Amino acid sequence: MGRRRRTRIAFLTAAAVLAVAAGLVEYAPHVVALAQQPKHRAAPATADPTPPDDWNRKGTYLGAGQAYPSVVRLLASDGTPTCSGTVVHSPGGDIVITAAHCVFADGSYNTGLSVAPGTTGGSNPHGTWQVDRIWVDPHYTDNHDEDYDYAFLRVTRSDGTRIEDAVGANTLVTNLPYHLTSVTTTGYPDDDNPGDAQLTCAMDVYRSPAQPNYREMHCDGYTTGVSGGPWVLLKPGARTGELVGIVGGFNGGGPSDDDPHTNAISYSPYFTAATKSLLAEAVAGQGGQAGH
Repeated sequence: MGRRRRTRIAFLTAAAVLAVAAGLVEYAPHVVALAQQPKHRAAPATADPTPPDDWNRKGTYLGAGQAYPSVVRLLASDGTPTCSGTVVHSPGGDIVITAAHCVFADGSYNTGLSVAPGTTGGSNPHGTWQVDRIWVDPHYTDNHDEDYDYAFLRVTRSDGTRIEDAVGANTLVTNLPYHLTSVTTTGYPDDDNPGDAQLTCAMDVYRSPAQPNYREMHCDGYTTGVSGGPWVLLKPGARTGELVGIVGGFNGGGPSDDDPHTNAISYSPYFTAATKSLLAEAVAGQGGQAGH
């Protein structure tokens, strides 16, 4: 059974990373030993609802005036699109989240990356920011634990513009129930995307029956390239909200290619204190791997 890879990337350099913990508001970091955390979270004994057996929902492509500005396209050093992501609220206004497998694989980091927020139709209306540092949880870098398939990127631009000031940001939230209503998931699929646009879908998400450490959504069209795309709770009319997950986790964020619903099922890692700790390290500029 082949692994479902939702990205195509060349990986170049290797390094290990640490992580720190943060307060809920101030992100005041203090050193913690993430390696001492349990490798896998035990599934709580709850009677979570299960996803409906309904495969008719399809994602909607967004035009230039509809695209979410804070959703970014991750670009390789040669400008080739690889993954998706989003700006995460931080005091420095310079942090982006994506899937760990988009920036680290086979013991090596990918470098020379940049991000383009709100890209539509091949146009980058807000410009691009360079990735200058990368944070991946050591559970992922050391053991390929897909429960930790997320990465934080610090991004900069030569004119000093902070990405959050330019396009807004979503606020990371942790330890919410697995079952959530009206979650908006957005990313950039490589396949069947003639407008080179964001694909979005708003739906309920559930604890995955097959992979109980992850949330699961059912919406068709989420193919290679959507890895790292945000799962957000939005208030009516809002363009940013609470970030509850990203496309990623088990098998790169979806079932195997031989699953009849391979492009209609997506997974997200479950965000916990470990996720917030890694964000705190990125905010503090501690540890991490050089992005260039």
